[in-house]
Amino acid sequence: MTEQDTSPLMRQYRDIKRGYPQAILLFRVGDFYEMFYEDAQVASRLLSIALTSRDKHSPDPVPLCGFPHHAGTGYIAKLLKAGRTVALCEQVEDPKSAKGLVRREVVRLYTPGTLVDTELLSPVESSYLAALSLHRVSGQPPLVGLAALEVSTGEFWVTEFHGPQAAALALDELARLDPREVLFPAGLDPDTAARLDQIKGARLCERPAASFDRRQGARSLLDQFRVQSLDSFGCATLTGGLEAAGAVLHYFRETQPAAPLDHIRRITVRRNHEAMHLDAATIRNLEILKPMVSGDGAQDSRSTALAAVLDRTVTAMGSRLLRQWLVRPLIQCGPIRARLDTVGELKDRLEERVALRTALRQVQDIARLGSRIVLGYAGPRELLALKQSLAVLPEIASLLATLQSSLVVEALASWDDGRDLHDMIECAIHPEPPPTVRDGNLVRDGYHAGIDELRKASKEGKQWIAGIERNERERTGIESLKVRYNQVFGYFIEVTKANLGRVPSDYIRTQTLVNAERFMTPELKALEERVMGAEARLLALEQDIFVQLRGRLAEEAHRLDVMANTLSLVDVLAGLAETAALNRYARPDVNEGGNIAIRDGRHPVVEQLRDDRSFVPNDTVLDLDSNRLLILTGPNMAGKSTYLRQVALIVLMAQIGSFVPAAGAQIGLVDRIFTRVGASDNLAGGLSTFMVEMVETANILNSASQRSLILLDEIGRGTSTYDGLSIAWAVAEHIHDRMRLGARTLFATHYHEMAQLECQREGIKNYRVAVQERDGEVVFLRKIVAGGADRSYGIHVAKLAGLPGCVIERAQTVLAQLERPESAIPGSVQEQPDQSAAPLPQPHPMIEEIKQIDLFSMTPLDALNRLAELQRMVHPGDGRHEKEKAATHSQE
Repeated sequence: MTEQDTSPLMRQYRDIKRGYPQAILLFRVGDFYEMFYEDAQVASRLLSIALTSRDKHSPDPVPLCGFPHHAGTGYIAKLLKAGRTVALCEQVEDPKSAKGLVRREVVRLYTPGTLVDTELLSPVESSYLAALSLHRVSGQPPLVGLAALEVSTGEFWVTEFHGPQAAALALDELARLDPREVLFPAGLDPDTAARLDQIKGARLCERPAASFDRRQGARSLLDQFRVQSLDSFGCATLTGGLEAAGAVLHYFRETQPAAPLDHIRRITVRRNHEAMHLDAATIRNLEILKPMVSGDGAQDSRSTALAAVLDRTVTAMGSRLLRQWLVRPLIQCGPIRARLDTVGELKDRLEERVALRTALRQVQDIARLGSRIVLGYAGPRELLALKQSLAVLPEIASLLATLQSSLVVEALASWDDGRDLHDMIECAIHPEPPPTVRDGNLVRDGYHAGIDELRKASKEGKQWIAGIERNERERTGIESLKVRYNQVFGYFIEVTKANLGRVPSDYIRTQTLVNAERFMTPELKALEERVMGAEARLLALEQDIFVQLRGRLAEEAHRLDVMANTLSLVDVLAGLAETAALNRYARPDVNEGGNIAIRDGRHPVVEQLRDDRSFVPNDTVLDLDSNRLLILTGPNMAGKSTYLRQVALIVLMAQIGSFVPAAGAQIGLVDRIFTRVGASDNLAGGLSTFMVEMVETANILNSASQRSLILLDEIGRGTSTYDGLSIAWAVAEHIHDRMRLGARTLFATHYHEMAQLECQREGIKNYRVAVQERDGEVVFLRKIVAGGADRSYGIHVAKLAGLPGCVIERAQTVLAQLERPESAIPGSVQEQPDQSAAPLPQPHPMIEEIKQIDLFSMTPLDALNRLAELQRMVHPGDGRHEKEKAATHSQE
């Protein structure tokens, strides 16, 4: 080892680092946090800071990087965002009083799922720590437990999934949850592990299987809530759920041993039948929380998502609650109508709505403030923010008292103004407190007699010291004499060197500078001890009183939790009313029937993005009888996908209790919304675009019910024409069949042949996006009309995309020939004779026979078999082609 390696400082560093091998260790050295070895190499890259070394002249220098301690929060946030954990190692004794090496300890371990720091959290997004437990018993169906803890608010819940789809459903729940950190047991099966890896934005943390012990999990919960039984929480009979909940608590206590958990006062069991289950594909495809493609630049990445359009909340708590509603729509009419009643009343009461939202703007994040108070992290300014929030509660209550809706009446029945808490803070905390308790001046004058006395002594002492400066100037005749102070030498008299000859003999020299010398006198020393002693005692007493006050508030934190839930509910409903009023939304009629009837529906996001507000509205009629499956055809870019998403978003908005972008809407309850929209691959998972499409389609067919809403966009386009058409046809038949599914479905396709299904199957209707041709140009009218389309206008879209003119002309020539198979396609006239385009192969004589076969009078399987037979006739051989194709399909 080098001399640097064996120095006391580096030995201390390595001893501490051994306890945190996976974390970036921020090692406090003076006014800097420093990182060494591999930590320095990783951090310098992630933080874009210079990488240097402790001894550049050593043959084996120690890599080093660092940053000032006051900039720590920003750099810690960057490391956490990069998926790293951070161990904060501080100097835990005063370097001036230390004998030898300063003692250092890790005072905090930062992980993405255990944050409570306001500076490190998004105000409008929850920050969940989740755990997934797979419970398998031979001979029994799989069971998966899922637990989630929002440390910054104390929200703690658990759920279980049963049956063959348990793992898939649990992973979908994780996608809705959008956790920051996910715990899972070692030895996870490869399929579940692969799907877990696809969860974006979460740190995955493998934990020992012993952390997921059910008995230990139950004991942890009993100890946490100080009860003898978990029956009162409804989770005593859970298996995987208790394993996951125990793992969450164990991990939090392991990583945050000094943090109390008193703000976690209950655990809630989520029942899967209480809300609509949206899978990850649907949340992504409908762009509910975030757009599928985020643009660069200053534009808000949420601006093209549904959440951005609906979120007119004015509190951070309300914004977080709205996001929860969006991914967990209700599936019972009563609660939906209760929300709609309140939104409607607030929409119609403009004056009250404006006043209510104005008052709510003064409410801080009470949910997180309460947790920080309990955890002992809240500073004086946070207590002041709580006081200001409590001050506005009586005004909010009086405004709500003028409303009649049931949700408001229920909220007022349990309303708590927290007047005593407000007065407690008002009496004690200084109206202009410092950022931290270390800075003093925390307590209001007149609150505590001891503090008032010490302040007087400190103030008078400083006045006496100022008097000493006047007296010494008069005594010595040195007009430039000054009495100054610093933390090293305390108070001293400073005299320039030009005046040293006038210095009295009782002056005691303490320090020599370039242009001056510093002195002490017995009188100044005595006053210093009096002033400094008073200030030290004052700071200690103020800190003690502040901690006592914070402890008293912590005892009442459950009241803050209740009010935070009430205020966030009011904020969301008032925000939805504001959105409905501004965007001309209508109240939907949500019922238990099977009809979805939308009049002049609009896409809530797309209409906001059009500057000219010229969005073309469209009607929709879906039911469980004669309009079960609507086949939608039309050109590319005509608006088919927008229309599909529009219908789904209107249904979703209705079932969260929001008004909808339409002239009117009747919504028969939907239990789930499924989407197969867009094209993407999963290279990391080894899946092609077509395989992803098929996997998502299979999930829909296996999971949907008759009460579901299904959106399918261009099924089968990722493979050959005949294969794709056959699959699309068979999928449509399967969904249409009441004995198999019979769900309400919108099916967009470019396979115009599928329009024949309307004649063959009752309950299938054809619709198309209207277009108009003018002087060789195509105008997309964006209107959905009855009937099927016969052209896709793909070349027109290619022209709009900017393909070279010669390519467009050649495409038109080829298309014309393909539509007239009796003649060959000539070469391009624009090319030189010796470079003429090769003509397409002449049609085989069997083509005419093929054209005479009505494939669509057969089942898809019969049609495929007939096509295979014809292919063998067209390409006779030893069968190798068919075997290779079959092998390829088998591999896929």
